Amino acid sequence: MTIKLEDAGLDRFKRVSEIANMNPIYCEEKFSISEVIEKIVETNYRRMPITSKSRKLIGILTTSDILDTFLKKTNFEEKISTIMVRDVVFCEIGDTLDFILQKFKLSRRGGFPIVEGEKLVGVISERDFVKRFSNIDFNIKIEECMTKKPFFISSNISIYDCLKTVVNTRYRRLPVVDDGKLVGITTVADLIRYIHEKKYSQEAMDESMDAIIIKDIYTIDKDKDLSDVLKLMKDKDVGGILVVDEDKLEGIITERDILEEII
Repeated sequence: MTIKLEDAGLDRFKRVSEIANMNPIYCEEKFSISEVIEKIVETNYRRMPITSKSRKLIGILTTSDILDTFLKKTNFEEKISTIMVRDVVFCEIGDTLDFILQKFKLSRRGGFPIVEGEKLVGVISERDFVKRFSNIDFNIKIEECMTKKPFFISSNISIYDCLKTVVNTRYRRLPVVDDGKLVGITTVADLIRYIHEKKYSQEAMDESMDAIIIKDIYTIDKDKDLSDVLKLMKDKDVGGILVVDEDKLEGIITERDILEEII
């Protein structure tokens, strides 16, 4: 079965503002790195647009950028302008939903700032699209589009080793498997919160993974329909669900995987 934007009541020729967040949270270039992290932890956003005083979009910072910066032992009291990404991939206020959907698929990014002229006016994420399909029957089994045999870590490594793994692989979620059994998960957001709580202490990274492993895991069976996992994602407010068979990790399914099935 082919799932179209129209199945969720979306007109593909409407402007992105139809579903985007048009009251975006952002930080100005005068902010320090630690102040931007504070805002990211507070909002649980994965990316933070950076603007000039006049709200001109001049950069962006993602949670992955923060972890990379931490590994380099950067002084987090420096201005955010010293580490932000200046080559920003963005959308324009006049872009259509159909154009944005294709941009998501081609860029493999999870979200974009939206500008009018050069001014930041909104943000759009994969979730803004996907959540519109929570009541649609996809008639596609999770097994058909999940990532099979996903990369995982064990609980006997240090937080520092976990941090290096996340930075090197660019994965946002790492299942934790011990002796072939799924025991938890850790995410980029968990690492950011831990670093923030420990006041950017490098020594705190030598601790065991127990401090950041989430053991209350949301899982689903591979034979379920995509609509089932989407309802679970919406209910639990998460962007990815682990696929298991009797505590054995079979795969992972994310909002991006679901977005790929929408045309």
